[in-house]
Amino acid sequence: MARTFVNELAEILELLTNIEEQYNLVAYNQTEKKIYYTLATNLSRESKCNITDLISSSGFSRSTIYKTIKKFETQGLVKMEQSFGDKREFNLDLITT
Repeated sequence: MARTFVNELAEILELLTNIEEQYNLVAYNQTEKKIYYTLATNLSRESKCNITDLISSSGFSRSTIYKTIKKFETQGLVKMEQSFGDKREFNLDLITT
């Protein structure tokens, strides 16, 4: 049983490494990657995500989220648009090419 777990874990880690390489996430630190993955998870579950959702889901501070999202936006990984309903809020989306 333990061997099966180790093998499955190794396969998952290899898959994650391949995804990070494919989407150019290798150069980012663990915090940045967690924010990216949390955004992807939120978008998958709810088909939308804003800054407040990301802060709540990730557990990181507003400052850390904003800095990371701005970095991702500059790098062409994330699109940030002001919400029509609440001008204080920003909606997020992943850019996939």
